Amino acid sequence: KLKLVDIDPETFAIDHQKIEKNISKKTKAILVVHQMGHAADMDPILKIAKKYNLKVIEDNAESIGGKYKGRMLGTIGDVSTLSFFANKIITTGEGGAIITNSKKIADKCYILRDHGMSKTKKYYHIDLGYNYRMTNMQAAIGCSQIEILNKILKIKNRQLLTYRKYLKKIKEVKLRSYKDWSTPIHWLTTITINKKDLRDKLKKFLYKSGIDARQMINPVHQAKHFSKLFNKKSYKNSINVSKNTIHLPSSTNLKKSEIKFICEKINFFFKKKI
Repeated sequence: KLKLVDIDPETFAIDHQKIEKNISKKTKAILVVHQMGHAADMDPILKIAKKYNLKVIEDNAESIGGKYKGRMLGTIGDVSTLSFFANKIITTGEGGAIITNSKKIADKCYILRDHGMSKTKKYYHIDLGYNYRMTNMQAAIGCSQIEILNKILKIKNRQLLTYRKYLKKIKEVKLRSYKDWSTPIHWLTTITINKKDLRDKLKKFLYKSGIDARQMINPVHQAKHFSKLFNKKSYKNSINVSKNTIHLPSSTNLKKSEIKFICEKINFFFKKKI
């Protein structure tokens, strides 16, 4: 049975202090999401995994290039996943990748991605697989971006610094903080509104101003097919962050003047109490 664990309100990643009480005899792995560029606290998670003989899966879709205590995210657990969707740090338009040091896991992935077909015997299917193969064209686009990943990250970091320069003056807005053990990367500019029930009004105001801001995703337990399985009282941090947090435009093409314009509109919203 799937068990969900609430987040740390600062990192937005899984709260390791709440993991152990959710482990049962049926638990096979701990799935860790390095959320929006910030690492989860991996050392205590790895300690728990070792204690209960569990695998650790890193979801590194949003944090390619980030580090935890000097270690590259996605290389710490048993297996990790990357996303190359259009809005990620690097993209192939769609798709992703899996990273692992285990030959056994890698071989299994090769089989599952190709209809469950044997690697050695053509058209002989040994498992229930999928059609998850990336095209050569997509792979070429992805490889070319990996070569300039550091350049992309520098552009994104400059963007974050510009946002922080203008947003730090707005007391109604809380900027993300970072733990000293995390070397984060900038994916999306994410701000939390200090006053409740203003997130949607701000989003609507920005949209009318020509700014396409996005709300934070809803907590997993609120999905219709999960809604009866989980007690919402267990996910107070997730609910609070989701309700009051918004993502601002974060394209690498964003100009400094455009960032300033966005921040001025946010400031105007709170000054006029729209």
